[in-house]
Formats: sequence, C-alpha cells, structure tokens
Amino acid sequence: MNILLVNSAAPELWGGGEKWFVNAAQWFNSQSHSVTLVARPKSKLQSRAEELNLDTIPCKFGGDFDPLAMLRAREVIRASRAQVVLTNFNKESWHFGVAARTLKIPLVARHGFTLWSKKFRHKLLAEKIITKLIVNAESIRDYYLSLGLSPREMVVIPNGVDVAQQRGGELRKQLEMNESTLLLVAAGRLESQKRFDRLLNIAAQSKHEFEFKLAIFGAGPDEQDLQEQCRRLGLEKLVSFRGFDPNFAHVVGDADLFLLTSDEEGAPNVVLEAMSAGVPVLGFNVGSMSNILAGELAPFLIEAKNEQVFHKRLRELAGDRATLKSWRAKFQNRARDEFSFESSMRQYLDVLTSVLPSA
Repeated sequence: MNILLVNSAAPELWGGGEKWFVNAAQWFNSQSHSVTLVARPKSKLQSRAEELNLDTIPCKFGGDFDPLAMLRAREVIRASRAQVVLTNFNKESWHFGVAARTLKIPLVARHGFTLWSKKFRHKLLAEKIITKLIVNAESIRDYYLSLGLSPREMVVIPNGVDVAQQRGGELRKQLEMNESTLLLVAAGRLESQKRFDRLLNIAAQSKHEFEFKLAIFGAGPDEQDLQEQCRRLGLEKLVSFRGFDPNFAHVVGDADLFLLTSDEEGAPNVVLEAMSAGVPVLGFNVGSMSNILAGELAPFLIEAKNEQVFHKRLRELAGDRATLKSWRAKFQNRARDEFSFESSMRQYLDVLTSVLPSA
C-alpha cells in the first residue's frame, strides 16, 4: 500500500503529533508499505524525517481554501502514487481532501486534540471531504458528537508508545543531583494550553515543604515568559528548563514522578513514555487521562484545574517515597500492556486498509 502522510506543522514546531508521524512512517515502512511524508520546507518535521532516511516531499501550504494549494496537493498525491492519504491538521485535510476526492482516493484525518467546532466549514469537512476520522481519545469523539458533527466514520485509537531503553542515572547526573532528592519531570510544548505556569505556581507552593528538583522538557512560544515567572517565584535553583530533547524517553526513567497540569490534552505521548519507563504520573483529568489512569491508578488522577488538590496530593506522595516507588511497576505494566505502539499501529493499518476502494 502506498501511504501519504501529511502534516502542515509550522517550521519550528516539534511536538507529540510530529513525533507520531515520523514514528508511524517508520512503522509502516517496516511492514513493507511505501510511505511518503509531506511537510513544510525546512521544517523540523522535514529535517527529522530526512535524518531517518524517510521519503519526504516539501510542500507549501496556503489558506484553507486556497485553490492553488489544492492543485499542489493534487500533484503531490499523483507524484507519490498514493493509494490513501493520512492528515493531521484541518489545513491539509482541506487541501489534500479536495484533491483526493478529484482523484477518487480516500483520505483519513487523525486528530490528536480538538480541531473542530460548530463552524459550518468544520461540519462540511467532517461530512463531505474526509473519508474517515481517527481520534486518540474518547473525550474528543464525545465532544464532536455533542456539537452535532457526524463524520461518515469515526473511530478511537489511543496513542501507543514504544519501550525506550533507559540510560539510568544520566538525567540526575546532568542535573547534578543525588538519589535522595525528589526528581519531578514535566514535558510538552511550552504553550498556554499546557499550563506550565500553573505547574510553576505549584512548585513555588512546595519549595518550603519538601526537597525537589523539577525538570521541564520542551520548547515553545511561552518559554521566555515561563523562565521569567520562574525567576519571580524564586525557583531558579529548583527548576531546569531542558528544551527539546530527542532522548527524553531514554532518560525520563530517572524521575520519581511525572506531572501533567494541562487544561487540554488528547492522549499525551509524554505521559505514556514516562509510564513505560516506570515513572508514576500525577495529572489532571483532561483528555484521555481518565482512561490512562483508570482502575488502580485512579488515585493519581486529579479533578481538572483543581490546583489545591493537586498540590496536596503531590505533597503526600513526596512525603512517602517508599510508597511512591512501589507504584513504578504498576504504571509501567499499564503502559506496556494497554498502550503499546505496535497495537496502536495495527489498528491504524486496519483503518487505512478498510478505506481502500478494493477493500
């Protein structure tokens, strides 16, 4: 099967969605499918894909309804000999969706977070342009249905994660900290919906209660503001901004606890990467977190936006390191047993196969 993966992420953007597209391309190739990845010229996504020797096509994206962009998309589809197209954002779903329809080729859209509202253009995209929609969280599906959006077909496929070999001790060495100090980790794009400002406020409340170091992985438009907030709160010696680190999944196992304080999420890859390394996760009940932290892990799930309860639970966990350590195997088993990358990609392959005209 010839698969065209399209992601119009801005040149400087590298997040969970972009990482997923690269990993997905590698997996499809490993299953003897032919994959071409379309990205903006000179983008981080294009660079990373080329580093991994993936077939790539740089493509300029215009406005959502740009007819020239749709013509360019049509030429890309033809040049790649694609039998099916998988998109990420609404922009490429319009460009490549319209182009694919003229060529009678199916297009599947993947939403890693909420992209649609009550706007007419979203209803048109959902019901007339795309062939099938994949969302990575039941909460996204339920929200779309609550808006009256009725894609021709919509399925939920949770994100999956590969088990990364850990480099034990590397992160603590980089941070110049010993084993007796609690290591807290957070990760994600430094932007408003991730609410790292909230995380810093909680850290400020905790600095006189227990000894810790907080490592924040990621880059984004809010980085400078967050660093300034860190200085105002007197956290310079306790918080380390690590930037984007492609080795995050290999070093996160040093952490004692991963913290998620977002307002919105789909199914956060960084949470699953931390869990697969045996790191317990304390997070707000947003997106698919209620599915990830279900059952016996529910004590680590906090009511959305309730900073007071989050802080209290963090203080409790910090005060009983032995009990916190005893949770590591349970978190690791949940990630590896229920959120494996292999299982997730098998479901994607089934969906792409099902929409082929010959299927």
